[in-house]
Amino acid sequence: MRGLTAYRAEEPRPDLVKLDANESPFPLTERLRQELLRSLEHVAVNRYPDPKADRLRSVLAVEHGVGAGQLVLGNGSDELIQLLLLAIGRPGDTVLAPVPTFSMYELIARAQGLRFEGASLGPGFEPDLPGMIDMIERVRPRAVFLATPNNPTGGVFSEAEILKILAASPGLVVVDEAYGAYAGRTMLPHLVEQERLVILRTLSKVGLAGMRVGYVVTHPSLAAELEKVRLPFNVSAFSQAAAVVLLRHREWIDANVREIVRERARVMDRLTALIGVEPFPSEANFVLFRTRLPADRVFEALLAEGVLVRNLGSASGLKDCLRVTIGTAEENERFLEGLTELMRQFEGCEVRGGMKKTEIG
Repeated sequence: MRGLTAYRAEEPRPDLVKLDANESPFPLTERLRQELLRSLEHVAVNRYPDPKADRLRSVLAVEHGVGAGQLVLGNGSDELIQLLLLAIGRPGDTVLAPVPTFSMYELIARAQGLRFEGASLGPGFEPDLPGMIDMIERVRPRAVFLATPNNPTGGVFSEAEILKILAASPGLVVVDEAYGAYAGRTMLPHLVEQERLVILRTLSKVGLAGMRVGYVVTHPSLAAELEKVRLPFNVSAFSQAAAVVLLRHREWIDANVREIVRERARVMDRLTALIGVEPFPSEANFVLFRTRLPADRVFEALLAEGVLVRNLGSASGLKDCLRVTIGTAEENERFLEGLTELMRQFEGCEVRGGMKKTEIG
């Protein structure tokens, strides 16, 4: 425990443009807010919540075309990562994931006395399938975590690559689809023939982060085992009721996802045109980029302009990298203007794409 570092999630100043946590920027419409309030009025706060969240599980089962017995709900996907490793991990077992990736895989594994091994991604953070398969064969992991799209790089594993990893793996393969809505892809159709496949999802990245609702979709026999170690009443009555109401309005969620995908393309185009900035391809609701300036300097300069991004420059393999969440058009413009001005001061006004080039002495 002394060797671990706690996950940091700090509450920023309310005056900042908050583009650091991969949240959706869109609040509820007034109509949805009123419908939600009416539903929450009927929550019996003096009683425990439904222990299995059966109503919410039924809604999610219909949405994904699976049986309710294939779903296990959690207090966000973080709890479900912990639950999975608690259920299958034995002292000394290995957990494997491509790196860099979501830090909680390693933190939770090590906190439970498991070994964590990272399989390096390629130089542009693309999947290195031969290297991944080789490491699987060498360390024989109890579980492989594949975030696709991957946080913080934004890249994806193809369906064919995931199936090859499944074929090579002796244990579970957990496909974390937290950002799957922004990529338009899923491994759900493969659950029928792949008993060791686990799909991890959350409502946090599509506009409902405050509710903390995540869920596992997997084979019914594994779901039944996970229920044995799931803590009772782990999803609050308020979160269950709110999720049921808001999932009825999938059109609102989907419209927001489409807007973020459109803005992601615009942000990528602008970053690609900016000298001194290297953005990496992303199918998530964020973009990872590297700058010629030290990441700390870029972070502080943007913060001074009222824009908060995620500074990843001190993480292994991410020297001088930062991650920006895709916000509203106005928020994205604030970020782009701040970064453009900073890079102009450093590089001059030279940009790619045939735009004006000016040298600053």
